[in-house]
Amino acid sequence: MLEVKNLSKSFSDIKVLDNISCTIDSGKLVALLGRNGSGKTTFLKCISSIMNTDSGDINYNGSNFLFLNDKANIFSDLTILNNLKCILRLYNQDFSKQSYEKYLVLLELKEFENLPLKYLSKGNLQRNKLLIALNLPWEYLLIDEPFTNLDDSAQNIFKNLFLNLKSKNKTIIFSTHNFKHISDICDESIKLENGNIAL
Repeated sequence: MLEVKNLSKSFSDIKVLDNISCTIDSGKLVALLGRNGSGKTTFLKCISSIMNTDSGDINYNGSNFLFLNDKANIFSDLTILNNLKCILRLYNQDFSKQSYEKYLVLLELKEFENLPLKYLSKGNLQRNKLLIALNLPWEYLLIDEPFTNLDDSAQNIFKNLFLNLKSKNKTIIFSTHNFKHISDICDESIKLENGNIAL
């Protein structure tokens, strides 16, 4: 269980998150909603300790978490495989060829395997971001806008993978601007508005 209590974050004199509290159980798919600038990415960065908070407590109760943003594709001159190997080394994780091959095929990235990331489309970079997540250990995945730039086929692939992960008691918290397209898989949603959770 993830417990967030009285979380606040400001930039200069602008309070982006204002005393936010929520609880998210294990094995849930949770959509983070809100307009541009509402604090969705800031919330994800705060609860993943990427960004310092002004105040508040964040407790995963012993569960480990992974935050992925676009920096997952940071090694743009490397291929999908070599980028993954670099990231695995950063996390002190071993490379599993079986896992890599499995998700490379599931995410329909096989034909792009030998291309440097800088030549991949935005949609395929999104697929690669999920490939990285699927090759790292976590109980909570925090991911920024995973459905952006995906065509209908890729959205369905992501949905099925998310549901499969949920069946293994994994929790995914993700921001989105297109809730109507993914509402069918979500257990709950959190809408940020004026620094608070909208009721």
